[in-house]
Amino acid sequence: MKKRKFIIILGFLFMAAVLSSSFFKKAYEDDAVKYTEKIMKTCPHYNIDVTFNPETKSIAAFQEVTVVNNEVDPFKVLYFHLYPNAFKTSDTVPFPREDMSRAYPEGFVPGFINIKKVLVKSAEADYEIEDTILKINLNEPLKPKQKLTLTFEFEVQLPPSCGRFGYGKNTFNIANWYPILAVYDEKGWHVEPYYAIGDPFYSEVGLYQVNIKAPKGYTIAASGSLRQKREEGGKTIWSFSTGLVRDFAWIASSNFETAEANVGKTKVTSYYIKGKEEYGREALEFGKKAISCFSEHFGEYPYDDYNIVAADFYIGGMEYPNLVIIGDEFYCQGEFLEYVVVHETAHQWWYGLVGNNQIEEAWLDEALTEYSTLFYYEHYYGKKVGQSIYEKFILNPYRLYEASTAPGPILRHLSEYKDWGDYSATVYYRGAIMLKDLESRLSRHKFHEAIRYYFKQNLYKNATGEDFIKALNHVTGTDWTDYVYDWLKTNALLDKTA
Repeated sequence: MKKRKFIIILGFLFMAAVLSSSFFKKAYEDDAVKYTEKIMKTCPHYNIDVTFNPETKSIAAFQEVTVVNNEVDPFKVLYFHLYPNAFKTSDTVPFPREDMSRAYPEGFVPGFINIKKVLVKSAEADYEIEDTILKINLNEPLKPKQKLTLTFEFEVQLPPSCGRFGYGKNTFNIANWYPILAVYDEKGWHVEPYYAIGDPFYSEVGLYQVNIKAPKGYTIAASGSLRQKREEGGKTIWSFSTGLVRDFAWIASSNFETAEANVGKTKVTSYYIKGKEEYGREALEFGKKAISCFSEHFGEYPYDDYNIVAADFYIGGMEYPNLVIIGDEFYCQGEFLEYVVVHETAHQWWYGLVGNNQIEEAWLDEALTEYSTLFYYEHYYGKKVGQSIYEKFILNPYRLYEASTAPGPILRHLSEYKDWGDYSATVYYRGAIMLKDLESRLSRHKFHEAIRYYFKQNLYKNATGEDFIKALNHVTGTDWTDYVYDWLKTNALLDKTA
């Protein structure tokens, strides 16, 4: 009888725990929806209609942007980045001199954006363009909480460049291509140039509706989700819309084939060049596993789509919201394809969902991304493989660099890095080594708890190193400020630091 009574009590306790868990999960989900809806009401809204002409390597577009002043002071001016103008001359292109032959295998030809018209409230705007910055002088200040709609008419000329912006043998890489609102924060407007080292971008989340008219026979891979595809006058119109994202990029090709699969509610699509199905399907599998791993351990991937896109891209890989560019040269035997796909997928969390100023604190997304990549390998293949990957891709390359060159500190402005070697060694390698050391001090359980807290507190925001430290302090009850900044601001030899 006592045993039966005990079992009944256990049953009630179990049911109570389940109901309590469901209640708190529902409450958390409701709060997340309200939080997202609030941001959607105040973030920039972009509506862009594009006509893509692969024959002339050009784009014609109309863009409408609704901007809300979320600050306490009125805006007398608005700034937009015009990144394509960095490609106007061989002196300003965002590539190191030694990379020019790989960036422009057929030789340099200019690329640019031509702003034909800017309207504010349907009236001609007073604006100035200096290199990659568009400054719009407002006739009336935009007061706090007020919104304003601007209209742009522009043309873009694509260069024969195998980077983020341009075209190659198989693909048109169309990223950082339209007027995007600059960030305004406690330091004011951020109007930095397009640096040749690192990822020189800093943006707020927004909502995008983009319609792309392209010739039949072309496939478009893009940020967001394809909502409609229709034929019109011998052309195909691809209509995309997004959730809250920091940018909108797209890749066009007449040589794409695709493979797709689902991870929960997310459709993962691999776009690969014809004839490389084996590796295209491998890329799909790597992307699926990465989405699953990071969603489980760091925070849920909230979007309906994720696209892995092979491209003429000499730099390796590059992250954009819901889309990553992977150099086609990696679609072959070897372990590099998996590493690059997983790394760029991790950026969907660190850069995408939690943003940061990649010009001033590049380590914040790159070090977390490298750490996440290393965790993926250990999660799926075990500690021995994880350690091997850590040594091969992080620890040994850093030790080699340290042995030949005096490395600078991790925390530097992009303009202060000597070259890609300097940037990679400190931001990627030393940054990841710092996080691995931190994990060993906290325990993996506590460190992941801190990462999840950092993710939750900064979802859709732009975080700082201080926010990362706050997450560590909150979870552990210990102040990690000195520890983190000792790593970030000094260049002590590794054996004296770790």
